[in-house]
Amino acid sequence: MNFKRIVGFALSVVFFTSCAPEDKSPVVVKKPEVKKIMQPFRFHKAIEVKPGLTLDIVSWGRGSNSVGGFLVLRSDSTHLNYKSMASELDGKIVDAWDMDLDSDGNPELYIQSKGEGEGSYLSMYIYEYNESGSNQQIRFPELGSSLKKGYRGSDSIYVKDGKLMREFPLFSTGDSAVKATGEIRKLEYSLRSNSLNVKEIEEAGKTDLKKLKTEN
Repeated sequence: MNFKRIVGFALSVVFFTSCAPEDKSPVVVKKPEVKKIMQPFRFHKAIEVKPGLTLDIVSWGRGSNSVGGFLVLRSDSTHLNYKSMASELDGKIVDAWDMDLDSDGNPELYIQSKGEGEGSYLSMYIYEYNESGSNQQIRFPELGSSLKKGYRGSDSIYVKDGKLMREFPLFSTGDSAVKATGEIRKLEYSLRSNSLNVKEIEEAGKTDLKKLKTEN
């Protein structure tokens, strides 16, 4: 085969490739597989507090979806120190996270759960861990009479600017038909001496002025 034939053959291949019909078959994208937790376990989340220190939160139970139990497994692979803690659970765990709300160097573990059905009432389980792995439970305060007025669950818990916040819609009281008022109650929690304090934050109109009320 001489040089002209080689060039002609190459040009014909390029022409055939450019004229070939475009493949418009749909591209199938595989969804990532969701790992299922073996029964009787229902929830698992691993929280790395720092390198070498991990908290595994696991909920479990059989026969009921509204009650059960949970475990906190503390793995300190740096010092080869492994501890566990167990407690009863009301509702289903929604999320778990760690933070140092009082900035004392000992992180707290926050476990949020909610009940089933209308309202989805909130439950919080809070533990502060020291360097040795010992934990102390911190009681999540119940709503006082003034803050509980119009409350019917559907809470939202989040962290903003290093503060623990809580919001929930308000409903009319005293009527046979309970209706949402369209108002939202916002609470802010602070931690001092292993005791949680709560404040209600009310916005005055459309201004930036905020009035704080302390719930004793």
